[in-house]
Amino acid sequence: MNNRYRPGGQDYLHVNDNRILRIDKEYIEKLKLLAQRDKSGKCMMCLHNDIRDHVHEMVNVYPNGVYVRPHSHPSKIETKMIIEGRLLTVIFNDMGGIQDRIVMEVGGVFTSRLDKGVIHMDIPLTDVVFHEIKTGPFTGKDDSIFPKWAPESDDKEEIKKIMDRVIPV
Repeated sequence: MNNRYRPGGQDYLHVNDNRILRIDKEYIEKLKLLAQRDKSGKCMMCLHNDIRDHVHEMVNVYPNGVYVRPHSHPSKIETKMIIEGRLLTVIFNDMGGIQDRIVMEVGGVFTSRLDKGVIHMDIPLTDVVFHEIKTGPFTGKDDSIFPKWAPESDDKEEIKKIMDRVIPV
């Protein structure tokens, strides 16, 4: 694994330098350890080799309850597959109203696919490991668009309000 930080981000990013890659339980455990060492508690392993690739695959490790700001990908399709844990994906309309909730877990709904432009946020209901696939290439500034109503990651009061609203009781 080649370790480096994602430009402009806080999540610890690991890049695949291999042409052939196998992922097993031991590999996942290493990613979990890397996530624990990072201040965000998260880890992302890019399985693709280059940001210009047409398909981007990542294995993500998120701790329970971490805040992922609501966003959309105007030109990208996104698919997630659960490896471990439970993940809630909340789908919003343009005004921030909840359109749908998808709870994913092994043994239940374990895959979701979102079309281009769908506003969503992911909330780990437990510590979670998931495989994410997006169309590439990664262009930076326009890959993720954040609605004006979506709280910034440092606005604790507004984050609590949105989390209380979107997590089903």
